[in-house]
Amino acid sequence: MKTIGIVGGVAWPSSIAYYRLINEMTSQRLGDDGLHSARLVLAQTDFEEVDRNQREGRWDVVGDLLAEQGNKLKAAGADFFLIACNTVHAAADRIESAVDLPFLHIVDPAARQVRERGFTTVGLLGSRYTMTGDYFVNRLRERYDLKVLVAEGEHQENVHNALCQELAKGVFLAATRNKFKAAIADLVERGAEVVVLGCTEFGLLVKPEDSPVPIIDTAVAHAEAAVDLALAPETGQGHVVGPRR
Repeated sequence: MKTIGIVGGVAWPSSIAYYRLINEMTSQRLGDDGLHSARLVLAQTDFEEVDRNQREGRWDVVGDLLAEQGNKLKAAGADFFLIACNTVHAAADRIESAVDLPFLHIVDPAARQVRERGFTTVGLLGSRYTMTGDYFVNRLRERYDLKVLVAEGEHQENVHNALCQELAKGVFLAATRNKFKAAIADLVERGAEVVVLGCTEFGLLVKPEDSPVPIIDTAVAHAEAAVDLALAPETGQGHVVGPRR
């Protein structure tokens, strides 16, 4: 079993979900007496510093902060690493180039699930950075030939504000869930065949029954891909993590 490195705390609620998911999946895959757990190491920085630099558009600083944690994971014995957050993947190139470990990009596992299920039009919910930036949308379009719709207008505002003001702090309200349901309904009305939750906190609030079309939670897909890689047999060719730029 390889050791999974997790850069977490961006924000902490979804890092807890990653820890639970990865250990549950590992135990299920390995069977026996149900006592198996994953080999993993976790490192995190202060999310306030990350968030402040995001808001100021200083993605180079965001990248450096998280690359520092990635290098701590390498020193702690990780065989590959992931970041338990979508938004900070806007700095993924800088992070990946500064950490000498294979990197499991969050978009790829979700995109592969979309393609495997035969969908071609994706509705995407995420932070404003995710919905209006290019790291997620362009990767879906250019690498996986998918049409991407994002939340617009008040739906985009509601989703982004909920993340910053509530979900990142571990606050989950029924009224906010209703706003997400409205955003999903709008995406479906515009033609979305599947909805991708492009924030690792969203799956803690939104459930499958909140959508008339299937939902793919990036946190779950990412955790599953990490377990796949950790339990994959050695090939003698290194760790193949996914397409790289």
